[in-house]
Amino acid sequence: MKILHIVYQSLPNISGSSIRTRDLVMSQKEIGLNPIIVSSPFQNGECASNPELINKIAHYRTYNNKPKHLVTESKSSLITRINKFSSIFSFYRKVNSIVKEEKPNILHAHATFFCGIVAILLGRKHKIPIVYEVRSLWEEREKKNAKSIIAKIQPILITALETFVMRHSNLVIAINQNLKNNLQKRGKVTVKIVPNAVNTNLINTDKNPKRNKQISFGYIGSVSSIEGLNLVAKVWSELEKKGYENHFHVFGNGNYTDALQKLVISLELNKFHLHGTVKPSEVSKAFEMIDVVVNPRLKSKISDTVTPLKPLEAMAYSKLVIASDVGGMKELIEHDKTGLLFDSGDVNKLEECISKVIKSGIPEHIVTQAKYYTLKNKSWLSNAQKYKTYYEGLIIR
Repeated sequence: MKILHIVYQSLPNISGSSIRTRDLVMSQKEIGLNPIIVSSPFQNGECASNPELINKIAHYRTYNNKPKHLVTESKSSLITRINKFSSIFSFYRKVNSIVKEEKPNILHAHATFFCGIVAILLGRKHKIPIVYEVRSLWEEREKKNAKSIIAKIQPILITALETFVMRHSNLVIAINQNLKNNLQKRGKVTVKIVPNAVNTNLINTDKNPKRNKQISFGYIGSVSSIEGLNLVAKVWSELEKKGYENHFHVFGNGNYTDALQKLVISLELNKFHLHGTVKPSEVSKAFEMIDVVVNPRLKSKISDTVTPLKPLEAMAYSKLVIASDVGGMKELIEHDKTGLLFDSGDVNKLEECISKVIKSGIPEHIVTQAKYYTLKNKSWLSNAQKYKTYYEGLIIR
């Protein structure tokens, strides 16, 4: 069975969505499916060949040769967005050629609506079932700091377009129950859940964890304001004042990096380190520097409906996870059993939790239970089987 994945971005771009796509197609290939990727006009590749092979999987590029349109976390102007949307016509033509050549059995589009609309048009034209995967209510980010009329209209329009794609797809995939509940409120939408998981092929899960002589803490992932890393910086300011020698490492980059760096400087922190972007091939080295992973996400509609990937990887790497009690985290972590939860946004509670670990040591029974839970219930191979079942159900219709 051949599946054409239509994605906004993929490897070599580093993001939560591209890593999930990597693990998704690798696991599908491992169980005998034939996944192919085509990325949007807003991403270039690593080499001149098209398609290029990444992890032995074909990645078709449709880059429009406009550097200003490349994927970025920075918010684009309205004019740029309109220009980018106009690329949908050439994108449609290029993907249509790929569909004719590859003859896929399923068109699996991944949010945003830009990919979904093209999938719907081509699915109808070639009579191919359409799957639309939603990983985040990303339009909610548009509402933040929206003051002008135009800024307020944009998230409304985006929501309408996303809902249109969902209603015209044969199946919608959500990554957790909270997100599914939200999507089903949009009308006649058939939603199945395929949660975030761990690619066990890329992790040496048999390796016994080597703890640092002094417990080290850290964060691995996108550096955005929603992640609450400013809270950690404030906690570290208090810990350093009290004479603690523990270090905190941040591996990742994002639109909040500069603000976080300024905060670190203003607080005169000596043991809070920003290492920048980490390549997927070097993630294991990053985890070796960290004993405890901290995910202090702030409360929002997004954080209540989106489950991040990195906490699961941390559990598989035998790391203790400390996280805020937002909905997305509570779907992954059970307090005192598979991790430690604290009240979201509460600096004092976060400091109390971290201080307790420093003083009492890492609760190894929690680490062991979390690793067992992750490897047993959160494997990408089991996810691949779910996808296969859903695909087969669409083809049989």
